[in-house]
Amino acid sequence: MYLRKICAAALAVGLAAATPALAWEPEGDVEILVTVGPGTSPDQLARQLQAIWRTQGTVKNNVVVTNKPGGGGAVGLGYLNNSHAGSGTNLVIAGASMVSNKLAGRSPIGCEEVTPIGHIFAEYIGIAVHPDSPIKDAKDLLERLKADPQSLSIGIATSRGNSNHQAIALPAKQFGIDVKKLKTVVFQAGSEARTAVMGRHVDVVPASVGSLVKQVEAGQLRLLAVTAPERMPGSVSDVPTWKDLGLDAVVSNWRGLMGPKDMPAEAVTYWEGVLEKTMQDAEFKKSADAAFQTAKLMKHEEFAAYCKKEGADLSAILNDMGMGE
Repeated sequence: MYLRKICAAALAVGLAAATPALAWEPEGDVEILVTVGPGTSPDQLARQLQAIWRTQGTVKNNVVVTNKPGGGGAVGLGYLNNSHAGSGTNLVIAGASMVSNKLAGRSPIGCEEVTPIGHIFAEYIGIAVHPDSPIKDAKDLLERLKADPQSLSIGIATSRGNSNHQAIALPAKQFGIDVKKLKTVVFQAGSEARTAVMGRHVDVVPASVGSLVKQVEAGQLRLLAVTAPERMPGSVSDVPTWKDLGLDAVVSNWRGLMGPKDMPAEAVTYWEGVLEKTMQDAEFKKSADAAFQTAKLMKHEEFAAYCKKEGADLSAILNDMGMGE
């Protein structure tokens, strides 16, 4: 009898050890934080993820989107870390501005202070002018700026040092131009910057290709160059990259998903899986293609390394702009 009990106990222990632990799943509401206002590109992505997860059934929990703009992202990111450190259900739409804002001193929180989950897409920048601009091409633009950096006004939305600004400062620096002397005009929205160049109030506007393409196709703007690593598709396929012109100036206004500091590893794994399924969604792919966004999933480790490298790379150009820490 005693021996039988020992065998039964041993069998029970063996079965327990052989039974895999249940995979982590979120409990309660899931929050996607957006550090800018409603209607912006990050907000649109958050609501797109919310809709896809509901349609796919990928995330069974209720998903809410919260906007907390202000302070170059510092308000929202402070809320994320101060109120939800260690949470597996609080997420934030992250972008390239997280890196530049920290380096420029606008926000104390960058990629290292949160938990990168997944890079979702790259959004490359186009350099646009009025169709009747005397600037013939990208080389002509750089030659004019080298002769006199103050000779052309450059419309930047929405802050100095961001991806739009880098899209012209990086090639300018490599061409031997003092980027501190560039004549930049800061606009509060990309639409304002586009309107300004179409109205000839500024000479040049760097902005995401997706935001420019309608005006380019309508003949209201002309693209000189793009910051992609290779030629882009569709109606902008004839536009050279900076690389085509011998300049190493790839700039991506990327978007990704991050969690608060100390997010549990099992939660990171769960959200990586969710993003894998999300990016296979037909509507997501269609939307990315239409917006000239290059969808590419980088999971946690690769994404964290990418952000770290970008911080090191951007530090030099921001210092050249006079904006480093």
